[in-house]
Amino acid sequence: MAILSIIIAEMIDVLLATYKPEPALLKAQVDSIRAQRAVEVNLVIREDQEGAGVRANFAALLERSRSEYVAFSDQDDVWMEDKLSRMMKVMREMEARWGADTPLLVFSDLRVVNAELEPLSESLFARSRIDPDRTLPRQLAFQNVANGNAMLFNAALRDLAGPIPTGAYMHDSWVLLVASTFGHIACLREPTVLYRQHAGNVLGGPRVGVSYYMMRFRQGYEVVRERLYANVRQVESFVERFGDRSPACFRALVGLRARPWIVRVGIILRHRVFKYGLIRNLGTLLVV
Repeated sequence: MAILSIIIAEMIDVLLATYKPEPALLKAQVDSIRAQRAVEVNLVIREDQEGAGVRANFAALLERSRSEYVAFSDQDDVWMEDKLSRMMKVMREMEARWGADTPLLVFSDLRVVNAELEPLSESLFARSRIDPDRTLPRQLAFQNVANGNAMLFNAALRDLAGPIPTGAYMHDSWVLLVASTFGHIACLREPTVLYRQHAGNVLGGPRVGVSYYMMRFRQGYEVVRERLYANVRQVESFVERFGDRSPACFRALVGLRARPWIVRVGIILRHRVFKYGLIRNLGTLLVV
């Protein structure tokens, strides 16, 4: 694995994971990080030369982080020049209220653009039907509301969340679960990132509507079900790590797959482990 550290200063570690990047897009991303105003950053780039996956790449990067604050970066977006300074302002307000030793995380909205940075939507939250206020553990168990490329978190959260386990669904959803359980989360409802959509996106920012649900239906029962159980495995990894400190709803989900369908449904309803939106929740109850 190739590691490249570009030290501009030592206040915010910006962890940029790459895999077969398009040089021009990567340059645009790096240039936008270097152009951040009113903050100091330590940019660390890690290339996944073996195709181990996004989660594993960011997990390795997080273990190398030593600064007071951490931000994840994709390889093909463009950050607004005041992204980190705006997020740091919110972080300072949170620290004043809860203390810097408390795990704290800030996330923002994103402006969705095409490969040429032409706007598709001013708000990922609106485009993908995300309610950024849904940050309770039971609300995050099956649905992440924060993109890693629009997060900033402190060293207290990094040290508690790391190392990211192999059972985590994604690096960002894991860190968000830890923040929700043991710390505090704030949302900046303005976009700070030009979130580029192209054929190489791992997950992307889909427009959620009738066509989206039809696409999920065409993917087939097993594909949709496996994605749900990837979230269950993440919760099980959480309970394995934190034990009785884990939320009761997480502990109830351990071993969910082995139970009869009616019991699985009962657990979800009893602990209110819901996504945002009626159709999403009906889908969960059908495939669980």
